[in-house]
Amino acid sequence: MAILKEVTSFQDFKVQIVTSSPDLCVYVTKMKSEADHSDCIWYFDNSFPKKKVKFVKSFPDVKIQYVNSKSSAGWKNKTHKFQNRIG
Repeated sequence: MAILKEVTSFQDFKVQIVTSSPDLCVYVTKMKSEADHSDCIWYFDNSFPKKKVKFVKSFPDVKIQYVNSKSSAGWKNKTHKFQNRIG
């Protein structure tokens, strides 16, 4: 599940938000069930996260761009080492 918590340390991976050339386009949902087993649909949960993410300005593990629809979400870099490891 891409059920995440934003942290400042002890993260599982580092993310940079970009406006062009993302590795992953992410749709943020308000429903936890929509994020089930998905790298590209995220749900932020401070109580029971599956992964911890740190937002950075440089040296990210993954570059993401937020999108407005689930159909626009997905991996743009099909060979990225984090593919199928976020969700």
